[in-house]
Amino acid sequence: MSRPVTNLSAFDNAWYDPGRSLGVRLAWMAVNRVFLQTWMPWPSTVKAGLLRRFGARIGNGVVLKNHINVKYPWKLTIGNDSWIGEGAWIDSLANVTIGSNACLSQGCMIETGNHDWSKPAFDLIVREVVVEDGAWAAVKSVLLPGSRLASHAILGAGSVLSGDTEPYGIYVGVPARKVKERSIDSVG
Repeated sequence: MSRPVTNLSAFDNAWYDPGRSLGVRLAWMAVNRVFLQTWMPWPSTVKAGLLRRFGARIGNGVVLKNHINVKYPWKLTIGNDSWIGEGAWIDSLANVTIGSNACLSQGCMIETGNHDWSKPAFDLIVREVVVEDGAWAAVKSVLLPGSRLASHAILGAGSVLSGDTEPYGIYVGVPARKVKERSIDSVG
């Protein structure tokens, strides 16, 4: 008896709606390439302004470093005073919400799309990702579709998050597991 096999020729994501016309998507690709995916040190205010023009909701004081990539800005929300580090990748096939005072460090990846490996056609799956206020996704960490990095939680360097976390938890590893509580010294 033969086992079922993957059949990528049957892949069909015609149901998926990227949220904007092909012309707008092509215009965004050009702007993204020139202003965000470059090592040219464009000011964060310029990059934030361009993201807003394409529908992103960007708060005040957001720091956008060089060589970042945003798939669809109209599916992106970033709160006040958050930082997006060099080489960050925000693959916003679904909504991505980043709270205020949150940080995505260098090379961090937010993935909202995946594939259903149990289906022969490798069906597309999209789910939102949330990074709450004060959370930090450290260097080269990955947040998979449906992940939520809770308020003031930390995802350690190189860790992979799939699912939910607790506020102020510190998560490390592949898959990420809680290892301790975050404490923040009071100012005064």
